[in-house]
Amino acid sequence: MSSLAETIENAFAAVGVETESRLRDVTSAFEALGLEDEERVAALATAVAAIAHRYHQRHVSVYLEAVRSWSLEIAEMLRPSVTEHRYIPDLALIEEGARCLYGGLDAVIDRMRSHGVEIRDRLVTELAVFARFLGQHDHTTITIALMAVTRAVNDPSYRRGAIVRVPLREVAHKPASVPDLGSMEPHGSA
Repeated sequence: MSSLAETIENAFAAVGVETESRLRDVTSAFEALGLEDEERVAALATAVAAIAHRYHQRHVSVYLEAVRSWSLEIAEMLRPSVTEHRYIPDLALIEEGARCLYGGLDAVIDRMRSHGVEIRDRLVTELAVFARFLGQHDHTTITIALMAVTRAVNDPSYRRGAIVRVPLREVAHKPASVPDLGSMEPHGSA
């Protein structure tokens, strides 16, 4: 974790105090919405998809892998509890949270570009924001959310800002199916 923390710290030093302050404003505004777990995860997935679609279209899979890797690293350190499924997610709150996050990041990215901040530092800044929030969830939730993002951005009809539905309930309540090995036909030889 120290190498990740150092990478983020170095990037924040490179983007400058004012940009770092604006990032804090964006993250504070998102946190202030007080979204329930499922709403928060869907808003994060929607925002990740929007940023990946606008800025990383040629390398979406690499970008999403970086988000996943950093988020899992943070989750490993925090060891969060399993994401709760207590409320039916409010789509309007999901949309508001996502817009708050990706709209705020758009402004910060534009500012960094206009101030000549290197692409590496801009990328680390984006990744740090998403990993910070996704890393507050368990490994399964992170994986399901980013699989939903991948599905969304690979859909030819995807439009930036469209809500990415993260099927946490469906996966959590799906009974495990174990095939009856006795009824399977053999394939090949061992």
